[in-house]
Amino acid sequence: MKLADNIYTDIEKDSKFKKALSAIAKGEYSAPLFVVTYPLFSSGIMEIYEYNELRQNFYRTLDDKIEIIGVSGSKDGARQVLMDILEDHLNEEGVLEWP
Repeated sequence: MKLADNIYTDIEKDSKFKKALSAIAKGEYSAPLFVVTYPLFSSGIMEIYEYNELRQNFYRTLDDKIEIIGVSGSKDGARQVLMDILEDHLNEEGVLEWP
């Protein structure tokens, strides 16, 4: 699992944000934290997961495919983060194509 260079978030970029990123980087369990990733399977644009779900054995086999591009403290917040990512991408690229 890797973190994108530019993480979108609705969490204030203070110690709570740093603590969340540190937990992800170390692969530790975290308080409720939702992440936005590129799709792990062939369909979709982006996906939202509760971070601790990605620590389960099934997802550990996909670890090298998981790239976190957004972080939020709630599912609704993660939806807004996803919409912010889409809006920025459309403004920059004009199309919805992903790496």
